[in-house]
Amino acid sequence: MIASIYTLSSGSSGNCTYIRCGDTEFLIDAGISRREIAKKLSALGTSLQAIRAIFVTHEHSDHIKGIPMVAKYDKIPIFAHKLTLSFLKEVDPSLQHPIKHPDTITLGDVSVTAFATPHDSLASCGYVITYQGKRFGYATDLGRPTDTAVDALVGCQAVILEANYDKDMLRYGSYPPFLKERIRGNYGHLDNEVAAKFAAFLAKTGTERVLLAHLSDENNTPETAYRTVSEYLQKEKLSLSLAVAARHEISELVTLEC
Repeated sequence: MIASIYTLSSGSSGNCTYIRCGDTEFLIDAGISRREIAKKLSALGTSLQAIRAIFVTHEHSDHIKGIPMVAKYDKIPIFAHKLTLSFLKEVDPSLQHPIKHPDTITLGDVSVTAFATPHDSLASCGYVITYQGKRFGYATDLGRPTDTAVDALVGCQAVILEANYDKDMLRYGSYPPFLKERIRGNYGHLDNEVAAKFAAFLAKTGTERVLLAHLSDENNTPETAYRTVSEYLQKEKLSLSLAVAARHEISELVTLEC
C-alpha cells in the first residue's frame, strides 16, 4: 500500500495538507478556498468527494477559512478541539467531532494522533499519522519545541516542520514591535535556526525527510530557510532529505510503499 503526503498550500496566507494512506484520504487544515482545494486535489488525481475527514490544528483564519464551504457542500467531518470548533459555527453540528490533546482518531487502518503545541490560539495542536508501521508528523505554528512536541515527532519517518521566519528579516522588517514580539515569543512561531536544531534532532532519531513549512511571506524566503537548515545539518554531519513547501503550489513530503 502507498502513503502520500502533500502540502497544497503553506504559509501566512493559507495552509492545507493532503494525506493518502492506502484507500484513506484526508486533510490537515483547510485555510484556502474550497475551489482551490478542489483544483489541487484534481491535479493529484483525486477530489473532495474522496476526503473522509479534515483535522484542524487551530482556529486562525489561514487554517480554517475554507472549512465552512467545504463542510456545506461536501459534508466532510471536521475533527478539532472543542474550542477550535467554537469558531466554526457555520458548520453543521453533525459534522463536528471534538477531540482532545492528546487524542487518537482511527480512519480505516490509519491512526491520527493530536498533540498540543504552544501557539497563541485557544487550543493549537500538531498531528502524527500512523499507517502500516510508518509514522508521519505535522508541526507548524509552534512557538517552541516543547517536550510534548518532541516526544510526538521522535521516530517519524517524515515530518512537516515549521520554519516561519529569519531572525534578522524579522528584526529589521516593517512589522510593528508588538507583532515582532508575538512572532518570536514562546507562543509564536519557529525561526529558521530553531527549526534547524529541531530537524537535526529528528535526523538523529530516525527521521529521513523534512519539509520546511509555514514560511512567513514577509520575514523569510525559501532560499534562506533551506540554507539555514541545510548548513546546520552539514555542520552536525547529519544526512536528511530536506525541502521547502511552496507557499501556493503543491509540494510533496513523501510517497512510499508501506
